[in-house]
Amino acid sequence: MSVRVYRSGGIVVEAGGKRLLLDPTGIPDRKPDVVFVSHAHSDHCRPSVLRALKGVPKVMSHATRDLVDPRRRLDSVVAVNAGEEVEVAGLQLEVHEAGHVIGSLQLRFDAGATVVYTGDFNLERRVVMRPAPVLKADVLVIDATYGHHRYTFPPRPLLYKAIVQTVREAVEEGRGLALAARTLGTGQELTALLSLVAKVVPFVEEKIAEKNRIYEKYGEVLGEYAVHSLRPPRGAIAVVPLSSDHPGAVPCTGWAVGRGIPLSSHAGFSDLLRYVVESGVATIYAFSSFASSFASYISREMGIEAYAL
Repeated sequence: MSVRVYRSGGIVVEAGGKRLLLDPTGIPDRKPDVVFVSHAHSDHCRPSVLRALKGVPKVMSHATRDLVDPRRRLDSVVAVNAGEEVEVAGLQLEVHEAGHVIGSLQLRFDAGATVVYTGDFNLERRVVMRPAPVLKADVLVIDATYGHHRYTFPPRPLLYKAIVQTVREAVEEGRGLALAARTLGTGQELTALLSLVAKVVPFVEEKIAEKNRIYEKYGEVLGEYAVHSLRPPRGAIAVVPLSSDHPGAVPCTGWAVGRGIPLSSHAGFSDLLRYVVESGVATIYAFSSFASSFASYISREMGIEAYAL
């Protein structure tokens, strides 16, 4: 059975007379049979788009629903847990951990060929979240945010050691330190690392703290932290958003290679390759930042049919 994958409002997979819309951020040309939301980041879903797709089943995790639809205004939501298999609109869908942010999911379904959509994912063991499993696939739609070899990140234990050492030195010297992170994702990872491993009580910006509470609702232990709404106290160890103008804040993101701490909730280049190899895939569709270069690399170096979305 042929499988067609293309972009229209999100990523569309057509097979067996069914149309799945993955992570919509715009209105597709044709109405889908099912919508799948992998996680709550705004580059993967827009509540206004989901509201416009009236009557279409919308599959997402309970945590993702709390984040994108706290007032329960969306219709036709099918809330699921990682590890479950559900039938929606005549399709048998499996959802699995993605390890990216709270509630993030991968999707697998059989359309004559086994199709896997990773969403954003992370394979590493961290102080928060379970790592994503590698799913066997014939057709793999994979995140390539860091699909370039320059974004091969150090192992988590080394990054954690560097962060903890930097924090402890700041505490011993009596000076403040701000770590800048994504509001949903590395903000919670840093909260847990500082509290549970570095043994300090970090001051966490309110927007990050709001997301912390969702993590805690779903069983993630982040430890003790204080909340600040404007500026953390002088001399404090703080976690602030990447968008913050806090002076001297150390960026903690995969994009900070060479200028900060490359701590990301995404898979780095080496783990993207690991996923490709272990999935046993025949055809790849790469999406996000380095989709073109990653697809070219996979075709050239691994001999696997690969396309950029």
